[in-house]
Amino acid sequence: MQTESASERRTRRKAVEQFIHQQLDDIEPRIKRLEEMRHIATNEGKTVHTYLESLRKKALHVERQRQTLLDQDARAISHISQLNQQYEHLEVLIRQRKVLISQYESDAARLDLQLQAMKHARTHAYPTTCQFCHSPIHMSAPTEQDILIVSTEIEHIHGIQADVETDLAILVDKADKVQRELQLKQQQHRQNMHTLESDIQPIAQHMQQDIEQIAHAEQLHAEYAELLALHARFNKALDNADQATSNNGKYKPREYFQGDFRYSMSNTIRNILRQCHFPGADIADFSETSFDVEIAGYSKADEQGKGYCAFLNSVVMLAFHDYLNKQSEHAPGWLLIDTPLHGFDEGTRSTEGSSMKAGLFSYLAKQAVSQQIIIIENTNHMAGIPLDENANIVEFSKDKRSGRYGYLDGVYDVSDES
Repeated sequence: MQTESASERRTRRKAVEQFIHQQLDDIEPRIKRLEEMRHIATNEGKTVHTYLESLRKKALHVERQRQTLLDQDARAISHISQLNQQYEHLEVLIRQRKVLISQYESDAARLDLQLQAMKHARTHAYPTTCQFCHSPIHMSAPTEQDILIVSTEIEHIHGIQADVETDLAILVDKADKVQRELQLKQQQHRQNMHTLESDIQPIAQHMQQDIEQIAHAEQLHAEYAELLALHARFNKALDNADQATSNNGKYKPREYFQGDFRYSMSNTIRNILRQCHFPGADIADFSETSFDVEIAGYSKADEQGKGYCAFLNSVVMLAFHDYLNKQSEHAPGWLLIDTPLHGFDEGTRSTEGSSMKAGLFSYLAKQAVSQQIIIIENTNHMAGIPLDENANIVEFSKDKRSGRYGYLDGVYDVSDES
């Protein structure tokens, strides 16, 4: 501790406090729930241990209900499987009966056609000569016996067809009953799953959590008390160290930034430079020593020349502004940048889609959606830069009678006061 700097002590204090508060945040909800359990047990006239035993008995009862429901559902699923097989078998039989009926209808229709022809031949004599080739025809007319045989066969087919239709009706009735029973069993299965998922399972899980929390009650209280004591000891030790080594040195704001400040600034700077089409975006970094951007380890003036300093200064300011908006309790919410393009010349790229100027102003337009950003720039530097339609452009005319005179409204040069 004697060799620690004030910054190191503050960092250590912050780390210790952050760790202890995190542990306390994790344990406090469990403590609160445990106190609720104690209150419930007291209201029921029980100690925590007796209340824990009653919870275990209830949990066992719920588990038995769950197992009973699962057993019932297993039998229902088995029955559903059997009914599905039975229904599929009945569907096959029904299709077979329908095919037979169709065949019998075709046979009966064919024989009936022959019968009508035979009856016609009995009353109308056959021609003796072919109408096409004029050859003689030798055909005898059908006898009554022939007609009787065909009629008998037709009646026989109709009888078989009637039997098959009766059998079909019985099969259809069975299939309807099986289908209704199948639907009832499926409904029972869905109801079992709903009861299990909506009623029994949540109750079982909740009771199990309560049991585990109460079972670890003593350990939980000891851990909580130890954390509080640890917090007090560390605070006291750190306070004593601060008092013993306190001095009246200069206030250095950079010592109060969080440990991720350099990392956050470097990432944000690289991201902004990429959006601005800067060629060295991926080798840019933020230096804690110079508190400024560096390109491949070199300062911006040494690496890029003076013309890029204003541009890179604006990028650093935007990154710092982004950090404050995310980390500070008092985020600024607005930003003013003076001549970000001062002395900046990128040659022919200024008119291309990869222009760094256009990229910078495009990024500024995106940032201005949720905050105010004011840019002061010479109009001759703005040529060829597309501006967002929501940008409010104000030109300073240096003329008291035309437009706005200057940045401070109502303030004029001494020579223009008259």
